[in-house]
Amino acid sequence: MVDPIKRSALIRTIQSQPEFVEGRALVTIEEFFDGNDDLGSLGCNLSEHPGLDHFRKILNALAKRSDVEQVWMQIYDLEEGEWPFCENVLIVGAVPHSEIRRLSEPLQPSEVTELQFGWTPTRASTLRGCRYINLWWD
Repeated sequence: MVDPIKRSALIRTIQSQPEFVEGRALVTIEEFFDGNDDLGSLGCNLSEHPGLDHFRKILNALAKRSDVEQVWMQIYDLEEGEWPFCENVLIVGAVPHSEIRRLSEPLQPSEVTELQFGWTPTRASTLRGCRYINLWWD
């Protein structure tokens, strides 16, 4: 069961970011997974969902790499009573695109794309213009 207190705290963090109305609020891996047991919050369209613990484990391992500076969960949608929905994970650093593609394979992202911040995240203003690798689930 979703922890309602942790969900409320996460929603306050999300709604404090002006870009949340555009589906671009950023939260940390810990913030996203703490109290979350909603399989529909990430990778919901996977035919065989590997479980949220599997997602957390792989994303934390990516975040600990020396060539990864930051990992952000981008919140796309808020539904009443459900955990916030993430369809993009943003990985910032010098890690090669091919390496992220290989390491994220067990999470079955629909796309692994190299992009650049064309907007300024409230929680990480220094990211404007930075390159990142986006994991996206359809």
